[in-house]
Amino acid sequence: MEERKTYKVEDLIEEIAMGPFGSNIKVECFQSDGIPVLNGSNLFGYKLNEDSFNYVSEEKADSLGHSNAYRGDVVITHRGTLGQIIYIPQNSRYERYVISQSQFRLKLNTDLVIPEFFVYFFHTREGQHRLLSNASQVGVPAIARPTSTFRKVCIELPSIERQKNIVEILDSLSDKIELNNRINHNLPS
Repeated sequence: MEERKTYKVEDLIEEIAMGPFGSNIKVECFQSDGIPVLNGSNLFGYKLNEDSFNYVSEEKADSLGHSNAYRGDVVITHRGTLGQIIYIPQNSRYERYVISQSQFRLKLNTDLVIPEFFVYFFHTREGQHRLLSNASQVGVPAIARPTSTFRKVCIELPSIERQKNIVEILDSLSDKIELNNRINHNLPS
């Protein structure tokens, strides 16, 4: 049996940042093209869903600094639909995105953890329990002090090589499920 090592999330991240304050990104900032803004519908499943976006200008995105997410980053919802966590794949449609005020993002130390493995873990029952352990259901569901509490969550990791093997298998299964769903959606009723 391969040895696993337990880490706190804070030992795995290179950077963590909250989305912009609500007044920094209003509906009137949206335009027909530019830098895409992520919302809950983009955080469905494991990988970024790129079916639809609102956009802001490049200048607006630049002004939001740490609220910009890039390929390889992990994005997590901390208010509203809790438990959403995705990674932005290297082959995403855009190089840069702006996260919403209900999200935070991580850049992981890829010498220790593969973003895809990290996200798959947090989709397991145990991962969801750890992710949501500081959630409040009063009013709008939210995670209390999201970046502070998430840093303290523990995760057991196998070697990078083992993580890659696991991700390869899970990605293959995920791709097959996605293909079956598309086929089923296109079948005549």
